[in-house]
Amino acid sequence: MTDRPLPDLDHALYGPFWAAAAERRLALQRCRVCGSLRWPPEPGCPEDLAPGGDWEAVDGTGTVWSVAVYEHAFHPAFVDELPYVCALVELDAGPRLVSRLVGVEPDGRGIGLRVAPSFHEVAPGVTLVWFAPAPDAGDA
Repeated sequence: MTDRPLPDLDHALYGPFWAAAAERRLALQRCRVCGSLRWPPEPGCPEDLAPGGDWEAVDGTGTVWSVAVYEHAFHPAFVDELPYVCALVELDAGPRLVSRLVGVEPDGRGIGLRVAPSFHEVAPGVTLVWFAPAPDAGDA
């Protein structure tokens, strides 16, 4: 099996996200001045340009806005996982994230589906945040 590409757990901006994921929490950056929640993390707030930001856990539930079914592996490590689904998820907390969508058929449906974070350890010490249908999701 080919090694899958892995995130840099010590990255200056993204490290806190990966540390939270390892604890099975979804954390995003919040501006200390205006309070806006943001993804992706930035060295400063795009709303008011204040430097920095604090990381806070968010519920992580949200709604699927768009889906893409991958039937071609763009990296050799994903060949055995085909087909797989990715989604643009708008969190109830506000920001939108692109992530893997698991627990659904790879048929391209799912827009409007209610989802919750699903944590997957893909290598020792590396946990990815994917999304899965929320327990009360019903059919989309």
